Amino acid sequence: MSVKIPALLLIFVIAGCRPAGPSVTETTKEPIPCDLLSGVPADTDIECGRIVVPEDHDDPEGKQIQITFIVIKAENRNTQTFPVMYFTGGPGATALTYGTIWRWINNPIRENRDIILLDQRGTGNSSPLPNMEEALFEIMSQNASEAREMELMEDLIARYRKIITDQGIGLENYNSFQNARDVGILMEVLEYGKYNLYGGSYGTRLARVVQDLFPDRINSVILNSPSPLGLDFLVDRMEAYSLALERIFDNCDQDRECLLQFPNLRQSYFEAIEQLKENPVEVEMGSGTFFVNAQDGIYLLRRRLYSNDARNNIPRLIMAFRNRDGQAFKDVIETELLFSQNYNSSMFLAVERYEMFLPQYNSDVIDSLYRTIPLFPAKLGLFTSLYLAGKDWHGAELSEKDRRYGRSSIPTLITVNYYDPVTPPRNGEIIMRDLEKGTLFVLNEGGHGGGNRECRNRVIIDFMDDPEGDLNASCLNIHPEFNPDLN
Repeated sequence: MSVKIPALLLIFVIAGCRPAGPSVTETTKEPIPCDLLSGVPADTDIECGRIVVPEDHDDPEGKQIQITFIVIKAENRNTQTFPVMYFTGGPGATALTYGTIWRWINNPIRENRDIILLDQRGTGNSSPLPNMEEALFEIMSQNASEAREMELMEDLIARYRKIITDQGIGLENYNSFQNARDVGILMEVLEYGKYNLYGGSYGTRLARVVQDLFPDRINSVILNSPSPLGLDFLVDRMEAYSLALERIFDNCDQDRECLLQFPNLRQSYFEAIEQLKENPVEVEMGSGTFFVNAQDGIYLLRRRLYSNDARNNIPRLIMAFRNRDGQAFKDVIETELLFSQNYNSSMFLAVERYEMFLPQYNSDVIDSLYRTIPLFPAKLGLFTSLYLAGKDWHGAELSEKDRRYGRSSIPTLITVNYYDPVTPPRNGEIIMRDLEKGTLFVLNEGGHGGGNRECRNRVIIDFMDDPEGDLNASCLNIHPEFNPDLN
């Protein structure tokens, strides 16, 4: 393992919300021993470091925060190719974890490219916000009515807002545009010249903002499970869940084996949720009892729709819920607990409050939408109360005219899964509108961002090697509805 990063110039972006270009000021960057980061293995050639950036890039002399990053060196040390800079999802997810780092160490993309990972501001090792994730999970674990859950959420939001304010943190500065300007500084510091951006889920939103702010530094952009601006944090999730679950039902109806095993899957779904509404399931966990009520049931099913094998797993899980299988409930709760360990909900809400809350969706409209969007026998647990209470998280809000990306001529590759429960295919179509050189593949895959990774990596490597050339994507499992060769 080597730590060889010299002191270099930082770039402080001091223009407006969407600056045309940065201006320069001198400062230093700190190399750090990689053993300070728990996810970094000791036997791989990795460089680790931190940069200091303004919390508010429009006030470069004000409060400063740290951004921690690593560079996983290419296996071919003589490579001349541009590196990959990866943005993880959430918003609020930590990138510098054991699992994420090892996936990139073993990724064939690394053969000829350095891989750059960073914890985005407010998360992980980068000046993390006081995190209310554990407290959110405690709220969900209670057998609270919708009204009581709302009371608990309002109290939690007020409590953590005070904690954060008392620490002198400006929540309004934790958004994709400040985040992107951190990336601009990091790109300048690392001095590669140009970069290939790779975003997953929320990371695609960040990548697109970076793409707009720093086009001269970008060779190509890969967007996996795209997240447009201009949508609404809760309503978009409601619609995407309903669409994905409907497609799971349709797939089962058209699959002879699934239909024989689950002949009344849609009805079983409604029965399972109604049973939880009348009589929540008590699940004994190591930390206490978790009560799964109707809104929790929908929340947990939605989260399991993220898995690659959702088309097979969701029918079985619905039946397990309907049969009140305690082990099935425990398994999905434990999966959520593992996920929450590397997630900062305070950062999640700060970002979404700024750019993904549409003012027209008040509580009355939300109630009306729950009556009209299919497959909601109960409201979506946790997210609904977080959304309604979260309007008071901070007062900053991206203007409606700025809730779209700029026009870009940078070659951009977009992949999205047909059964994705949070970033459905329409998201790719929305983002394509502003791309002069965009390519969209809708894959006949389940889950959120997963699928045939071997094929996808091969296509991505070919794309980065020649972003404007003819791309051989024949190995991709493109959904027939979106494959002109099959129509």
